[in-house]
Amino acid sequence: MAKAEEIFSTTTSTEGTSENSSTNEAVERANPNPSKERSFFAWFDKNDGPIERRLILKLDFLTLSFACLGFWVMYIDRGILANAYVSGMRSDLKLFGNEFVQLGSVFTVGYATSMIPATLLVTKVPAHIVLPLSTFSWGLFTMLAFWAKNFSQLAAYRFIIGFCEGPFFCSIHYVLGSWYRPDELVRRAGIFYMSSGAGTISTGVLAARIYSDLDGALGHAGWRWMFLIGALCTFPIAIWGAVLFPGALREEKRWFMTPAEHTIALERMRLVGRSSPKGLPFAWSSVKRFFGRWHWWVLVPWNIIWILGMGWWGQHILWLRAQPQYSIVQVNNYTAVSPSLGVVFIFAFSWVVDKWGDKAKIPLFGFVTTMTFIASLGFVLYDKSSIQWKWFSVSIGYMLVSLSPVIYSHANLVCAGDAEERAFVISSMLATGTAFNAWVPLFVWPTVEAPRLFKGYTFTTVLQPVYFAFSVFVFVYSKKKMKQEASEKIAAEAQAIEA
Repeated sequence: MAKAEEIFSTTTSTEGTSENSSTNEAVERANPNPSKERSFFAWFDKNDGPIERRLILKLDFLTLSFACLGFWVMYIDRGILANAYVSGMRSDLKLFGNEFVQLGSVFTVGYATSMIPATLLVTKVPAHIVLPLSTFSWGLFTMLAFWAKNFSQLAAYRFIIGFCEGPFFCSIHYVLGSWYRPDELVRRAGIFYMSSGAGTISTGVLAARIYSDLDGALGHAGWRWMFLIGALCTFPIAIWGAVLFPGALREEKRWFMTPAEHTIALERMRLVGRSSPKGLPFAWSSVKRFFGRWHWWVLVPWNIIWILGMGWWGQHILWLRAQPQYSIVQVNNYTAVSPSLGVVFIFAFSWVVDKWGDKAKIPLFGFVTTMTFIASLGFVLYDKSSIQWKWFSVSIGYMLVSLSPVIYSHANLVCAGDAEERAFVISSMLATGTAFNAWVPLFVWPTVEAPRLFKGYTFTTVLQPVYFAFSVFVFVYSKKKMKQEASEKIAAEAQAIEA
C-alpha cells in the first residue's frame, strides 16, 4: 500500500481528476461517493471516472470469463452423474440399491474436505495458480469415470472430483470480494452463479444429444461418453484461467493493469473498508480470531439450513424418469427446465438487491421461501396433487438455489475488514453446509423410495419457514452489528488522532 500512497500523495484532486506535474497526464482517483440513486440497468455508477470504468470492464471480462466458464463446466462434470444414472449406468454397473445417493454423499465429502483449506490457501498462493490447477484436475478424473467398471471405482473418482472442485466456488467469491464495491458485488456474483444454471441446462441437453448420437459408438454406452465429453470441455477452460484469470487484488500489480488502474483498485477497496491479505500464518491464533467474532456463528448455521433446504430440486430427475410417458432423451432434456428458469431468477434477484440494497433482502427471501414451500408441498401430497402441481414444483426447483449470490455477497460485505477471516467464513459456510449435506440425504432422500421421497419433501417443506425466520434475524442482526462496528472504528480513529 505504500506505493499506492506515494502515487496519491503526488496527486491534487479537482472534481475527481488531477494532473500529475511530472508527466502532465491526468491521474484519476477512485470514486469515493457512489450514488444512492441506482439505475436498474446502469453498469457503472454515475460518479465513476473513465479510468475506473476501464478497470471495471477489464475485471469483468478477465475475472468473470474464467469464473463463469469454470462454474459452467463444473456443473456439467458434477451433474452428468444423474443423467448417466438414468441413461443406462444404473443397469450396467448394477446400482440397484441406494448407490446413487451414496455416490452423491461420497462426492460431497470430497467437496467439503478441501473447501476451507483451499480457500485459505488463496490468501497465500495466488488464486490464478490454485483455481486453474484444480479445474484441470477435476476434468482429469471426470475423464477417468469413462472407464469405471463398478461402484467402487466410480465412488473413488467422484470423491476426487469433489475434492478438486472444493476450492472453486468459495475462492471465486473471495476474489470478487477483493475487487468490487458493495454496489457492484451482488450482480457480479449473480452473473457468476447464472453459469451454474447454464451448466445444468447444458448437462441435460448435452446428455440427451450424446445418448441419442453416441450410445454404442466404438462399443461404449452413451452414459460413458457423457463423462468423456464433459472432461474434454474442461481442459481448455483450465488453460484459459492459467493465462488470463487475474486472481485476487494484491499489492503487486498484475500484467493487465496500468499503474493508475492498480492504484485505483487499491483505493476502491480502502474506501469501503476491504482489507488485502496480510499473509497471516495458518496457526491456532488465526483460528481463535476467526471464531472470536460473530460472523462465523451467525452466517454458518444460516447457510446450513439453506443448503439442506435446496437439495430437493436435484431429486426431480427421479420423478421424471418414473413417468412412463417420457423417454430417456426427453427426461434428459426436461432436466433443463428448472435451471433455465433459475438463470432468470438469479438475474432478477441479483439486480433487485443491487438496486434496492438491504431493504430488498427480507421481502425477496420471504417470496422465495413461500414459493418453495408451496412447490415442495405438491410432492408431500404426492397421491393427491396433480401432475400440473408437480411440474410447477419441478419448474421452480432452482428458485431457492438462486439466492446464492445474495447470501455469499452478504458474507463478503460483513467480513470486509479482514481478508483471511472473509476467506475462512465464506468457505466455512459452504463446507459446513456441504458436510451436513453429505449424510442428511442418506436418511431423508433414500433412492429406493423414489419417486415419492415423502421424508425428503416433508423435510424441505418444514425448512422453508425456519429458513425465512433465520434470514430475517441474520439481516437485522448484521445491520445492527455493522453499524456498531463502524461507530467503534470512527471513535478509535478520532482517539488516535487526538493522541
